[in-house]
Amino acid sequence: MNEALLDYLSHLYGHVVLIAATTAALLLAMLLDLISGVRKAKARGEATSSQGFKKTCEKARKYFGPYLVLICIDLLACVLVPAPAFSMLWAAYCIFCEFKSVREKNWQKEELRKAEKTMNIIIENKDDLAKLVAAVLFEQEQERRRAVMPPPPAEPEES
Repeated sequence: MNEALLDYLSHLYGHVVLIAATTAALLLAMLLDLISGVRKAKARGEATSSQGFKKTCEKARKYFGPYLVLICIDLLACVLVPAPAFSMLWAAYCIFCEFKSVREKNWQKEELRKAEKTMNIIIENKDDLAKLVAAVLFEQEQERRRAVMPPPPAEPEES
């Protein structure tokens, strides 16, 4: 019994060490992405604001919510699974996303920002846009009707 408990604890300890290593790697990747983002913003001439830093916090919340659940699953399954596979896979996915973010070029981010601004303008002015489209369609329908229908016969002139 004592030997089985020691075996279980050593196995659990191995899981905890691997989970700590993946957590450290994930935190390091997020830190590198934050530093890279600040440098890219400065290179584009954008001011770094609290909004940008809040995005990092939001990203951490999105990463670590599922990660903590997967850690719990891994710790419960540590008797059956030789490594904390679920949390390690999730951490690998998150680190890959961070790597892609760091590798993005400035011009790609600028294009994404322009597209985002354009979509915001369209969404803000959707009523005006709908009126404009309706007016254009109405005008096209009027022109189609004028082309299909012959003009009425001219009335004879009185002499």
